[in-house]
Amino acid sequence: MDRRRATRLTSAFTVALLTVTMNAPAPVAAAPLPAAAPGATPENLDYCLAQCLNILPPGQNGNASFAELLAHKTLGVRPAHAADQKAKYESLVWNYQSLTEDGLQRFFNPSSFGAPAGGVESTYSPRADVTIYRERISGVPHVRGTTREGTMFGAGYASAQDRLFLMDALRHVGRGELTPFAGGAQGNRAFEQDQWITAPYTEADLQRQFDQGDDLYGDAGRRLQEDVLGYVAGINQYLADIRGGKRVLPGEYVALGRNAVDEWKVTDVIATASLVGGVFGKGGGGEVRSAVALLEAQHRYGPELGRQVWEVFRAADDPEAQTTVHNGDEFPYGESPVTAPGRVLPQRGTVVAEPYVTDPAGSAGGATSTAKGLGSLARKAAMSNALVVSGRESESGNPLAVFGPQAGYFAPQLLLELDLQGPGISSHGAAFAGVSMFVLLGRGQDYAWSATSAGQDIADTFAVELCVPGGSAPTLQSMH
Repeated sequence: MDRRRATRLTSAFTVALLTVTMNAPAPVAAAPLPAAAPGATPENLDYCLAQCLNILPPGQNGNASFAELLAHKTLGVRPAHAADQKAKYESLVWNYQSLTEDGLQRFFNPSSFGAPAGGVESTYSPRADVTIYRERISGVPHVRGTTREGTMFGAGYASAQDRLFLMDALRHVGRGELTPFAGGAQGNRAFEQDQWITAPYTEADLQRQFDQGDDLYGDAGRRLQEDVLGYVAGINQYLADIRGGKRVLPGEYVALGRNAVDEWKVTDVIATASLVGGVFGKGGGGEVRSAVALLEAQHRYGPELGRQVWEVFRAADDPEAQTTVHNGDEFPYGESPVTAPGRVLPQRGTVVAEPYVTDPAGSAGGATSTAKGLGSLARKAAMSNALVVSGRESESGNPLAVFGPQAGYFAPQLLLELDLQGPGISSHGAAFAGVSMFVLLGRGQDYAWSATSAGQDIADTFAVELCVPGGSAPTLQSMH
């Protein structure tokens, strides 16, 4: 591939982010002059000038009525916008070698502020200070709020319209309560147990995390609390519209024999956020396994050489790795904290694994199920990726970016796409269902951002005293 072709390919991809393994929207080529896209307001101008693209397979719509579920099972028919981005993105596999900027629209969708002229499929206002425009080509919601609270309200309403059942499932998983909600498939049980180990929060713990926002972070924390309240109010308005007959209950509830959805609370947002962090951002917690490996290495190679062998395999900072730190600044990564409360090694040969569930009963006790359930979320095979090119190296002179954060492929997708415009809010991109009051992966007016799971050590193992059942002396056990 010659340099010009490589430059054009990079430039093209700059524009195309948000593919959901997760690929999320994001490039941003700074333009010399802003231009207002349809639906944009004077304070929310779009500097991207149609140079930003994204795609979210399989599609934006993750809700279906019971009748639509039956139609799909019997006739193979899918609801509108449920799978209209899958084939488009998939075709890149066979066409990427000849890809140029002129052909990008064949594989990606616009990531603009506002729907294209003439491209609005529906318009509605769930309350007076917000209007939602649904895009004809993809069904993506463009939320326009005249107040910040209205913008958050619109984000909650649009999210519920696209992912209500999935959001409901995720808030239950976040509490370790998936089995009573969706059944005791083996994968479901494993997933909720893993989540409970990672974030064993009581309802009071979840509420405290919300309440402490302003105490810990001042005005920024207070604004976040207000944003979450607006978002929750939007979800609950959607539930009220279902009860009032204006919207249809997702078919999964009917299949499970449920005819109502519990009201949303701020603690549901916190529980879902803890789940997302636990699955995609959790690192550490393997101190006991690591200690056993160290002991075995030292037993085989001796104390000093054994430690050296163990350190080679640790996921710690690699001084030879390429980094992107600015101005020569350094930051610690993967290092053991100097202030660690204690570093204790077990005696070799004494560590015995203990099951987290010792006496399963009811639906959780069926060990013959082979269903993967939502537990497949916890097994990540892919890694996030990004390609960033400075303006010095690009043909246009503008910085370029292609972002591919990996969350896996699901139907409906764990992510949903939003364009949010309101006072203090101007962004287009993707967010996880249930925590979508903000764009988490996407672009602003003149910048873009993505995410990777670095695997930093944020979960620790502690030794605590536990009473021996029916005995007298305490024993030490490890736990997260």
